[in-house]
Parts: sequence; structure tokens; C-alpha cells
Amino acid sequence: IRIVKADTSNGEVTIKNFGGATVDITNYRLCARQTYTLAGDFSGLLVSGNLNLASNAEVTIDWNTLTGGSFQSVSDLGLYLATGAFSSGATMVDFTQWGGTSVPGRESVAVTKGIWTAGQFIIVDNSPYIYTGDGSQNGNSFWTTENVLDIKNNKFFKDFKVHPNPTSNQFSIITNTILSSVKIINLTGQLVKEINHSLSDIDISGLSNGLYFIEITSNNQKGVKRLVIQ
Repeated sequence: IRIVKADTSNGEVTIKNFGGATVDITNYRLCARQTYTLAGDFSGLLVSGNLNLASNAEVTIDWNTLTGGSFQSVSDLGLYLATGAFSSGATMVDFTQWGGTSVPGRESVAVTKGIWTAGQFIIVDNSPYIYTGDGSQNGNSFWTTENVLDIKNNKFFKDFKVHPNPTSNQFSIITNTILSSVKIINLTGQLVKEINHSLSDIDISGLSNGLYFIEITSNNQKGVKRLVIQ
């Protein structure tokens, strides 16, 4: 059972059952910045789907109704079983967070459970956050934004390539489009390098190993791809 979408504009959360058996999540709980639902609250927050969640099915919950406001721009979001402490990894089912700075939330619980890495955040771009994994995969690298997914459908994004990837000291951007900006962003959402001109032999020898995002912009279109430095 995983959170697969968190829509910050309207406070809706979509949950999916990646397993093979039906699971009743009526009494599951959500927690964001230590504001939480009580057991049984899901029955009054249903937007679409069935809380008796069949295999490969999704259900959407209205977090707005409970809190009186949409998610904050910097927030975490945890999914919990019906009973047990919010501070317990055994009770936590899933977790994500966005905003690129510290959150007074449940990150430490997710880290202890082994499903998140401390200090990692989805980059904020004012669109819903989407889980892209297969249900067994955890962590920030399996989350992106709806804007990025939509961009994948246009020619601008498809023509944008990063090579080599993974890399160690340098990489090139391959595109037929004239770009207005190229940015390298780390997992906490910080801009670590901006390139204004050359698209070839971009020096990254000063960056630590890990996962980064390459963001390119041209004529109000934006593309984002992952870059692995090793």
C-alpha cells in the first residue's frame, strides 16, 4: 500500500494497492507536519475509489476537509496503519516529503524504517507530487512532479538527452533546441550549478557523488532529467 500522489493545490492524496490481495484501508491514517487523521476518518474523506482497496486499485482521500487547508509548500506526508504510535516505524506504511528544507514531521521515523534518506526532498514546482516506482521501491528518487511527467509527452523533452549518464567528471546535453537556462539541482532542491552557454563538456568534478536533476528551459518550456554522478 503506497501513497502515489499528493496534490498540494487541493489537498487530495491518492493511495494505491500494489499487492495481490484486497486490503481494507478505511481505518488507516495520514500525518503531515504532525497534523493527523484519527482511525476511521478515511470514511468521511473519500473522493473517489473504494477504501476496500483491491489489487492494483487506487483511492483518493480529501486531506483538505480534515485540515481546512491544502498542504503547505514545505511538508512531509506519512501513511500509517489504523493503530500504533505515529513515532513507530512498525506503524508507518509509507512516507514522502517536499520543499527542500527541514520539516517538523516524521522523517526520522521513515529513516529508521529504511524507506527514506534524511535530508531528501522532492523539488517544489507547484504541481502534484507523483510516485513513479513499482511499489517495492522507496525514497526520493522514485518521486517526481506532474509537470515533469506531462513534459515527457512533448517533442522538446524527448529531444533532450544527457550523456554520459552515469558520469564522473563531465557530461554533455544533446538537444536541437536553443536553451535559455541549464541548472543542476540536488536532492534537497538546491541549485548547485547553472550553465549559461556551452552544452558540451560541462564540468561537474566539484560535485559529490549521488543523484541530481538537470533542468533545462526554452521558450517557457521546461525539461528535467536525472543525472547520476559516481
